[in-house]
Amino acid sequence: METSEKRIIASLILLTGLTILSIGLYTNQLNKIAELLNTIFEPAVAPLPWFP
Repeated sequence: METSEKRIIASLILLTGLTILSIGLYTNQLNKIAELLNTIFEPAVAPLPWFP
């Protein structure tokens, strides 16, 4: 996969994420999005000893 193809795929993923975020903001579902992100990143943060 060439660099230009990787950039196009990364741009599409970024646009998809921004679109989903803007839809969430427009429909006042930001709390649900924050809950979802908290659930996703909770296992990644759990083993850190300095994180309360």
